[in-house]
Amino acid sequence: MRAIVIKRHLSAEELTAVLRMAESGGHDIFSSVDIPAQLSTYNKGTYEIPEEEKKKINYDIMDFVISFGDKEFEGKPVVEWLKFDDSSIWYYHKFRAYFHLRNLKYLLAEIRSFSKRYDSVIYYISESLIQETNIPQNVGIHYSTKQPWPLRNYISLFNYLIILLSRAFINLFSFRKLNNREHIIIDFTKSQAILDINTLEVTNGNYGIGYLLDIVEDNFLIIDESIQPKFSDRDIINLSFKNLFGKGSLKHRHFGEPLLLNYFLSYKTRQHKKKLSLNISNALAQLRDMRLEDDEELLINIYRFLHGATSFHLIKYLSYKKFFGHHQFKTITTVDENSPARKAILDAAKFHNIKTIGIQHGTLHNLHPAYVHTTNDIKRNAVPDYNLVWGPYWKEFLINKGNYKAESLSIIGQIRTDVIPMLDKASISKEKVFPEMHSEEKLIVFASQPQRDPQLRRRAAEDVMKAVKATPDGFLLIKLHPNEKNDRNYYANIAKEIGLERIMITLSVDLYLLISVCDILITCFSTVGTETIYFGKPLIILDHLKQDIQNYHKEGVAFQASNEKELEDHIASILNGNADIDKEAYERFISKYAFAIDGKASERAIGFIRGL
Repeated sequence: MRAIVIKRHLSAEELTAVLRMAESGGHDIFSSVDIPAQLSTYNKGTYEIPEEEKKKINYDIMDFVISFGDKEFEGKPVVEWLKFDDSSIWYYHKFRAYFHLRNLKYLLAEIRSFSKRYDSVIYYISESLIQETNIPQNVGIHYSTKQPWPLRNYISLFNYLIILLSRAFINLFSFRKLNNREHIIIDFTKSQAILDINTLEVTNGNYGIGYLLDIVEDNFLIIDESIQPKFSDRDIINLSFKNLFGKGSLKHRHFGEPLLLNYFLSYKTRQHKKKLSLNISNALAQLRDMRLEDDEELLINIYRFLHGATSFHLIKYLSYKKFFGHHQFKTITTVDENSPARKAILDAAKFHNIKTIGIQHGTLHNLHPAYVHTTNDIKRNAVPDYNLVWGPYWKEFLINKGNYKAESLSIIGQIRTDVIPMLDKASISKEKVFPEMHSEEKLIVFASQPQRDPQLRRRAAEDVMKAVKATPDGFLLIKLHPNEKNDRNYYANIAKEIGLERIMITLSVDLYLLISVCDILITCFSTVGTETIYFGKPLIILDHLKQDIQNYHKEGVAFQASNEKELEDHIASILNGNADIDKEAYERFISKYAFAIDGKASERAIGFIRGL
């Protein structure tokens, strides 16, 4: 018996060949992507490796990636091989490399499983790095051919250049605002629906630190960055007012994109970048040619594959380095401080002895490569000088798991929660927010996530929809993650397959407003789970691998479901009154994880920054 495994979209020629094999018999077909109707009748669905095997891969690869930066080759650790100025490109790609390697290991485990069950196997995949691994002899791999840029990519690039010119023009005539500014806060996030803290009207703004930006003083400067083009996105970067002219009042704002002109207008800077880039490429080539174990070779190849991203981050680093050299700033603060786009800015600031500050923007856990570091990483100054965290638990986590220095961490609470005291006073009804709902219906919210395991992502969506469909008077609202803005049809198609009619899929409703009126919230491991507890609402975590990454179940603040049946049972028990939240556990959780819900987190953050 033979198997055909389809993990990417097929060309017309490939589709004809696969259909011919399917019709001839003797082939089992497994597809994890949408395939034409004439082939779908042969599809046996998606194959997944056992959950325990996935869990083991998760932790094994995490330990491997975190420690590999310290491994020495010819007396020098990998971090030093990839060094530029006082930083290292190792830290820029560590997060991305972990997930890439982990998914490669998933795929390899799947391939080996198929090779043992079938006489021969044909794979259609887009992962080119699989060529660097040992594939069983009875497995054939068909890689995708390179596709030309679609029209939307050219339109996005053109629009981005217009945005760059608009922002450069504004910067040119507002340079005086750079005088007498001591502190910088970076505002880079996509605008989302948030509540005005005074009126509780829905507006658009920075979901994580919007309330902090609202109260900055005259000695603060906000670096405003629009979202840079990612040509893998399915939408077009538009010429919106906020993209062209900024996300708020220009009084405190200076645009970040025009600063990249510091690179393009300086021959010396371009030559410096060329040298740094060449040094990193040569170092990776040398490491690749050394005696490496299989996973080490894969990891080095992933870094080589990311050379284009490395080049961009170096351009950004050198541009900001030149900008900071012309001004006297004391501090610079941002969320998502360990992402490469932000790290490039912070490393440039460190070069000029500007104090760097990170603000916690999401939950942290043992499988989060951006916050798990070795003691040597901390000695190399790989993280910001200071980090502002939500509560005592996160401080202890960063000390014990991330090896952060205790004196670099300060507890301020979660800035986003500053609106909660106002919401509690308002007592907004469910019917007012969603007039299309029937009065007897129960609002069940699923806070979705763009999980990096596509099989688990789909399984989560299916389990939630089936469980809600089986719930009398159940109404499902899927709150899309900001990075799922193009995925409405993904969930709508699954709902259609399952036959769930009472469903709404949205990105436009403010999350806190949504939590305040829902009956139950379901998530996998999102920060939204933590925020649900702030409102005293029932929380269910859909945890197929039973990892309890965020400790919600362990802390007694969430019901844990690992499949559709358990999820359905929890929903029924809560709605029937047979299960309820543990109020004491909720209070302990808030004290431990969020410090205080008192509306003053933004004030504490400003006070800390001003005190440096």
